[in-house]
Amino acid sequence: MPDRVIIATAGNGQIRAVAAFTTDLVNEAARRHATSPTASAALGKALTGGLLLSAATMKGTGRLTIRIMGQGPLGLILVDAGANGTVRGYVSHPEVDLAPTPQGTIDVGGAVGQSGTMSITHDTGLGHPYTGTVALQSGQLGDDFTHYLATSMQVPSAVSLGIFVEPSGHIEVAGGLLVQLMPNAGDEIAWRLEQTLNRLPSFTQLARQYHTLEAILAAALEGFAVEILQVDGTVRFECPCSPERVLRAIASLGEAEIRDMIEVEGQAEVRCHFCNERYLVTREQLVELLVNP
Repeated sequence: MPDRVIIATAGNGQIRAVAAFTTDLVNEAARRHATSPTASAALGKALTGGLLLSAATMKGTGRLTIRIMGQGPLGLILVDAGANGTVRGYVSHPEVDLAPTPQGTIDVGGAVGQSGTMSITHDTGLGHPYTGTVALQSGQLGDDFTHYLATSMQVPSAVSLGIFVEPSGHIEVAGGLLVQLMPNAGDEIAWRLEQTLNRLPSFTQLARQYHTLEAILAAALEGFAVEILQVDGTVRFECPCSPERVLRAIASLGEAEIRDMIEVEGQAEVRCHFCNERYLVTREQLVELLVNP
C-alpha cells in the first residue's frame, strides 16, 4: 500500500471524497522525531489530516498550517501540509507514551487532551492567509477535523483517520478518508450518505480489508457511483530546510549575535523543529558571514 492520495466525486458530483495512505511518511516522521507509539499515532493522524484537508481545499502551491494545542501531555502538534503532497510536522513531547484504552487502542485522545484548540491557516500564496480556530471535541483528531470543517468552513463533512502502531514502534498502516457534501446536495443525498457513513468501520479496518484506496472509496460510498478525479503518488514527508537556509537565518541575526557565537561557542548548531535535522555551522562559516553578510 504505497503512499498516495485520491480525490474523487460521487452521487453525480454532489459528494467529494479524498482518501490517502500515509504509512511511509508517518514512519519517516516517527523515525526523525523518535516518537513513542502514542506520539506516533497522534502525529501520524495530524499529518494525514493535513494532507486530506490540503487536497480537498487547496490549489497549486497553497499550504495549510495546522496548530493543535490540547491540554494533554503531548503539548503542541504542528503540521505544515501542501497541495503538492508534501507534509512535515512535529509534537512538543515526542516521548509521551500512555497506557492503551480499555478497548486496547492507543489513547490519542488522552495524549492530545479533550480540551484545547485546533487552528488552521489557509495560505493560497496570494498574500491573504485565513486562520480558523475551533475548540477540540475529543482529541481523537478525526472528530476534531470534522468539527473544524463543519464549524469554520461550513462544509458538512466526515473525517476518518486510522493508524496502527506495532509494539516495536513501526507503523503498519496509516491513512484516512474525508467525505464532504457539496453545496448542491439535496436532503436525500445527505440522508443516504449519513446512513452509509454510520455503518462504516474504522479506516484501519477498511485498509486491512480492501488494500487499495479505490476499493476503500467504493466501500465507503456504497450505493453511489464514484468517479476518480485525481491520483497523486508523490505524497511524502518533506522539509525545505537546508544548510543554505540556515546560513541565511544566522546572517539575519546581525553582526553582534554572530560575533557572540564565535567568541562563546566557536560554532553554531541549529536544529529544525519540523524535521529534526541538525545543522552544524563552523567557525569559518560564521566568520565568512561577517565578511560577506
